[in-house]
Amino acid sequence: MTKNSINPWKMMNVGSSRRVDSEIQHEVFWIVDEQRRYGFYLRSAEKFAEVKSDIHLKGVSLIKRNTIEFGELFLILNRQSDWELFLAICEDILSICLIHITNKELMATVEDRLRRWQIFLAQNSDPIMSAELQMGLFSELMCLKDLISSRCAKESIIAWSGPDKDKQDFNFSDSMIEVKSYRTSKGPKVVISSSHQLLSESKPLYLVAYGLTLSEQGHSIKDILTEFETLLSEENFAIQQLFENKIISYGYMPNMKDEAMINFTVDSIRIFEVTTDFPKLLPYQIPAEITNIIYTIDLELCKVHERVSDTVFTI
Repeated sequence: MTKNSINPWKMMNVGSSRRVDSEIQHEVFWIVDEQRRYGFYLRSAEKFAEVKSDIHLKGVSLIKRNTIEFGELFLILNRQSDWELFLAICEDILSICLIHITNKELMATVEDRLRRWQIFLAQNSDPIMSAELQMGLFSELMCLKDLISSRCAKESIIAWSGPDKDKQDFNFSDSMIEVKSYRTSKGPKVVISSSHQLLSESKPLYLVAYGLTLSEQGHSIKDILTEFETLLSEENFAIQQLFENKIISYGYMPNMKDEAMINFTVDSIRIFEVTTDFPKLLPYQIPAEITNIIYTIDLELCKVHERVSDTVFTI
């Protein structure tokens, strides 16, 4: 969605519908109901086996029902002022309609995507990621891309646990990786937000730090995800879905506002082995009365622990 998003409902009359102007073979319509509410209508070629739905979208009413011949899925926006966010949801569904040919596959995928929007909307009032969150996801995607090149896509995506902030970002059978990012202009200092992030009792743990600069000449998360479309094009559907689920759990949703996405350049990638004498605070070192810790590590003071990139990316 961009600044120049066009409101497809603006010129429609009350109680009217208009087929979506695209090459989609499925029956999809923009609608305006009798209460002037904007809506989206998807007609299933077959009746639904179950019309009850466990999907509850914040600010959007969902209606799922059967007629004598086919099934109907309606999304109705409760407040017109939220139309841009609603349009992002609808455009996301339309992108699914373009990909899936069979009706059964389409409806299952649409409902799965709406469940993801449910999770996202419950946590966010607007599809915007903070600069810090974008830096984190950008760095982890860069690391994941390199890991896929040195290992394999399936293994690397399964190992990626970055959306769960209390754990290491990658947990392989033979090693673990924690990814951090920092703004180059502020120096190589990374924030550790949990006593468990640098804890490993059974296998090697590496800290991979990305020095980033905000720059119009750089790349955004959307740019990196475009590369992943090619990287994962030959993977099975389950792996592709797992990847999408993890991206969304991190806080990213398709069709986020382009102007809110930040471009980064990668100035440096530094790798440190978190040995027993690496500076860190571990759970057993912290009094039980302290339930949460956040601390900063100056990587310039950790050069003795620094390793070459092959240590991680050619394991």
